Amino acid sequence: MKKNLLIGFLCVLALLFGFMTVQADEIHAKKIYVIEIDDAITSATTEIIKEAVNEKPDVIILRLNTPGGNLDSTLEIIQIIDNSEIPFVGYVGPKGAHAWSAGTFILLSTHIAAMAPNSIIGSCQPVYIGADKSIPINETKILNAVIAVMKERMKMYNRNFSLAEKFIVENLNLNAYEAKEFNAVEIIADNEDDLIKQINGMNVSVSSGEKTIITGNAEIVYYEASIRTKFMSVLSNPLIASLLLMIGIYALIFGFSNPGMGAEILGALCILLGLIGLGFPADLAGIALLILGIVLIIYELSTHSFGIIGGAGVVALIMGIIFLGPLSSPNFYVSQDFFNQLLFSILVPSVIFAVFLIFAVTKIFNAGKKKPVIGENIIGETAESTEDFENNTGFVMSKGELWKAKNLKPDEKILKGDKVKIKGKDDWTLLVEKI
Repeated sequence: MKKNLLIGFLCVLALLFGFMTVQADEIHAKKIYVIEIDDAITSATTEIIKEAVNEKPDVIILRLNTPGGNLDSTLEIIQIIDNSEIPFVGYVGPKGAHAWSAGTFILLSTHIAAMAPNSIIGSCQPVYIGADKSIPINETKILNAVIAVMKERMKMYNRNFSLAEKFIVENLNLNAYEAKEFNAVEIIADNEDDLIKQINGMNVSVSSGEKTIITGNAEIVYYEASIRTKFMSVLSNPLIASLLLMIGIYALIFGFSNPGMGAEILGALCILLGLIGLGFPADLAGIALLILGIVLIIYELSTHSFGIIGGAGVVALIMGIIFLGPLSSPNFYVSQDFFNQLLFSILVPSVIFAVFLIFAVTKIFNAGKKKPVIGENIIGETAESTEDFENNTGFVMSKGELWKAKNLKPDEKILKGDKVKIKGKDDWTLLVEKI
């Protein structure tokens, strides 16, 4: 009996010891990506983060210095973080930076939240952006939903979730020291190097479980977005997107009322680009631009419209290639260098074709401005009759050109094969004398 009790006691001790020694898996960070978010948060910001996640670094730092941005894009970024196996570190920096509104949402949704000294977070009340002003949203349905999202994320990472309502309803603002004091963030760091030292050994809860971050020999890489995403960043500026839509609509109206000027093509391009900026799926827009470009180039080759249609087709083709999703190495398991070469091999022929069109249009334009030169230097030259002249008129061959001719000396009959001298011109008729 005593022996059984002793064995049971030892088993319990072993079990307890096993629980006590269970440790989180370690992430030995060799490569840490720093994504700089220094402007409004848009669909382009989401694309940059997706690209970086697909590159599979060990840790991602979102360096925030933003006035806020689109709510849909913010929620999509939060979802990416929730489902990520890669630890996300939110960092409001450099010193004096701010992450208001959507920036605060993203910061408080990261696995580790940090701020630089003198930086600010807060002012999270949603607003409606009108034509000339922004209007705060006070509908409880929207506010309660947004508060719930922030509160839940703060609970997930053991932060002071009672601040969520103050951030959103009262537009509370906190500096770095206040945010740490009230348990909104975990770290105050002077820069990225300081931040990496402080997160060394910290435990985080990612989608695959508890992890311990080890940053001893980590390399910091400031992530460079693809050409596609950089272009999207420009288009996603609300002012530029709205301007493109407006130009596109007016160009379509002008083009349909004055067909043949090419304005309708410009309108279609502008509208497609404006839609991309407003969040229309870039892959679908890329396919549409590719199809439009191919159609316009085929039309140019069949109608010879002086290069205007073909030039627009080349522009549409290049934009379509840029926006087409697969031209980004994370979607395939090959190197970025390979895809850069692929992009180069597709774009170069398009650019060469565009240069050829521009050259051809220039030549045609210059030729159109010149006066006709046929026959200018023909007077005084010798020609040969190709037939017997009747009623003093017939045809002669001069420098490979067949001309109608009139005999200036009716008493000297011109027969086929006779040599004649060109004395002048009467419109398109040569005045000749038999030699």
